[in-house]
Amino acid sequence: MNGIWKLIQVNENGASSTKLSQPAGELFIVSGKIRGNYGCGRYEGTIEAAHNVVHISAEPLAPRPTERCLYAVRGAFHADLTAATQYTLSRTHLVMFSKSARLTFERIGYVTPAQK
Repeated sequence: MNGIWKLIQVNENGASSTKLSQPAGELFIVSGKIRGNYGCGRYEGTIEAAHNVVHISAEPLAPRPTERCLYAVRGAFHADLTAATQYTLSRTHLVMFSKSARLTFERIGYVTPAQK
């Protein structure tokens, strides 16, 4: 699951939102830690995933002192991400599911965890 993922689609309560109607989003996963951005906002947290079950804890980060960002507060994306309980993973796609949403990511890069 380690990698760099680009958000390509959000389905909330049966409604679909594609690249044209949502801000750009990215998710970086490395060794149980996540970070990323959604629009101008940034977030970080943790992820535990095994056997198609996922638990995510993610919180938005405060904007930089000179930055004004609508997405720097907890919103629908953060709620959907942390509500995910299941996932499917292929070489090119990661899909996370909750009771109310489906988040689809496309792999855009790989990461190698640091050796201890």
